[in-house]
Order: sequence, then C-alpha cells, then structure tokens
Amino acid sequence: MMSEENDKKITEEKVAEEKTEVVKVENSVKEEASTEDVGESAESDKSNSEKELDVHDEIDESNAEDAEDTDTQKRHEIPFLDYHSMSMENLVGELQRLIRNEKVQAIRKHVDSIKDEFNLKFQDFIEQKKEDFVANGGNEIDFRYNSVTKRQFNEVYSDYKEKRNQYYKNLEKSHKENLAYRLELIENLKGLVNVEEDMNTTYKTFKEIQENWRNADPVPRAEYNNVWRTYHHHIEIFYDFLHLNRELRDLDFKHNPEEKLKIVDRAEALAVEPDLNKAFRELQVLHKMRKEEIGPVGKEHREEVWERFSNATKAIHERRQEYFKELDILSEKNLEKKNEIIAEIVQLSENVGNNHRVIQKQIKQLEELRELFFKAGKVPQKDNERT
Repeated sequence: MMSEENDKKITEEKVAEEKTEVVKVENSVKEEASTEDVGESAESDKSNSEKELDVHDEIDESNAEDAEDTDTQKRHEIPFLDYHSMSMENLVGELQRLIRNEKVQAIRKHVDSIKDEFNLKFQDFIEQKKEDFVANGGNEIDFRYNSVTKRQFNEVYSDYKEKRNQYYKNLEKSHKENLAYRLELIENLKGLVNVEEDMNTTYKTFKEIQENWRNADPVPRAEYNNVWRTYHHHIEIFYDFLHLNRELRDLDFKHNPEEKLKIVDRAEALAVEPDLNKAFRELQVLHKMRKEEIGPVGKEHREEVWERFSNATKAIHERRQEYFKELDILSEKNLEKKNEIIAEIVQLSENVGNNHRVIQKQIKQLEELRELFFKAGKVPQKDNERT
C-alpha cells in the first residue's frame, strides 16, 4: 500500500514538473541574454554572471534530464492508446508489450496512465463482485476475491519497477563518471593560461577542450549547475587571456554569430512544427546548445541574434500555453459529463424496481451508463480518483 502511494506521489510530481517547464523556459528567456557579455570588462562579466545563475537553474535541470535519454525524439513517438476504453486484460497486455519493446525510461507516462485506469476498473469490478456476494446471502466482512488479472498486473508492474530502478542505478553510476571527466576538462582549461607555448597551439587546445565538453555526457543533476558555472567562469578567464592576441579573438567572434544564427533559424522553424511536444523538446536542446556549445559574439550582432531567438522561444511558449489551456477546458467538460452520468446512476440506484422485468431493464441502463462513463475521457488530475 505504501509503495503504491509513493508511486502515485512520484507520478503527480512528474506531471507538475512537465507543466511548469513552460514557465522555466519563459524565465530563462528573460535573462539569458546576459551570457552574451563575455569579453566585456571583468566588472561587467561578474555582474552579468551573478544575474544569470539563478534564472538558469531551472532550465539547466530540464536540459540535464533530457540528456539522460539520447533517443529523446523516439520517446515522444510512442503512441498513447485509448487506455480508458480498454479492458483490464488488455491493459495488462499493453503494459507487458511496452516493457518488452520500449526503453524503460521512455514509457513512464504510458505506464502511469495504464496503472491509473487499471486500478479504477479493478476497484469497480471488486465492488460489483462484493455486491453480488452480499446479494447471494454472504456477509460483507467475509468477502474475498482472488483475481488472476490483478495478480498478472502486479507481476508485470513489478517487472517494470525493477527495470526502471536498474536503469536509474546504472545512470547514476554513469553520471558520476561523466562528472569526473568534465572536472578534468575544467582543470585542463584552467591550465591554458599558465602554459608557455605558441598562442595558436594554445588556442587549438582550447577549441579541443570545448569540443570535448560539448560531446561529454550528462552529470548528476545536483552537480550540473555548479559544474557549468565553473566551466563558464574559466571560459571567461581564457577570453580575457585571449585579449593578448586580438586576431584569434576576432576570428572566434566571427565564427560564433554564424553558429548562433543557425540555432535561431532552427528555433524559428519550430513555430510551424505540428508536433508541439517535439517542438518544445527541440527548443530545450537549442537553449542548451546556445548556452554551452557556442561562445560569445561581438556587440554589433548581439542584440539582433538574441531578439530573434527570444521571439522564437516566446512563440513556442505561447502555443504550449494555449495547448494546456485547451486540455484543461476539455478535462473540465469531461468532468461535467461524468458527473451527469454519476447523477443518473445514483438516481437509478435510489429507484430500484420491484419485479424481475423492471430490474433487468435497469441493469441494462446501468451497463450503458458505465460504458458512457469510461468513454467520457480524462478529467482533471485532482478530480480523477474522487470521480
């Protein structure tokens, strides 16, 4: 029982996380431009860095989480079936199919939906069996029912939890190894300002470190922001050091706008992407690339590049907000419809017939109402269990 309550709590937290992702991106958009100021005076850099740290905390964690699954796009192509209208046996079969054929980290929402629907149907099924038991002269306190379907579901769900826990255990180990590697890259970056060698050789080493950082895998979520801040801090130090060689610095400033404009073009193209979830995930990737993978640009390009990227982000954000609003409206309509059906069932139960013919007719009415209830669609999460 306690395990089920914990699973339910985790599910609700994940749903809340997804809805607040929109706000995280919006907050990031308001301040992200401050990262462009690398290369200005040390006083200005310090001020901008301090301002940007807090506002990036939220979006950084989302990016780190996305990076856990390199097959992000495929994750969103797994179709959601109409679990609401499926029988308990079919729900068990679908859960088993997902666990066998899909990545365990990609099916959490599917599994949560299947589990919710199965529990609602099983509760309804047990109540009906209990009523039959009492109607046949049994004492309610003596009622017991051994459901093969429920046992099968528990076994399959237990298999899912075992695979999920093993995945995250392996992921944690991998993240710790990745953290050690990124810290090593930072140490190499720090050492560049102290070496006595040709500036072109030093600059080449710097670009190699940047490339290795871009290709490095995710670190533990709790460490992500601190590691990125440290890396960014030493990038700034190196650019200050690079002032000694204007030619190389200007070459970098010429390359960076071209790369950032490619990201802007991709962000603007997402405005017409029909799959909104895909567009939003892609946007998070672009935020991460823009922040981590590409260096600063000169002042003459800074405002134009940032304004276009900011506008593209806001456009997708507004689409996503509208999408959630429509979902909420639909859920409320479904709730109204289900409450009407419940009222009809209550009225039926309060006026049970007194002969076999009438009762048989009422049973048929009840079955029709139950069928309508399960086909009425999802209601708001807060009302689901009560309804």
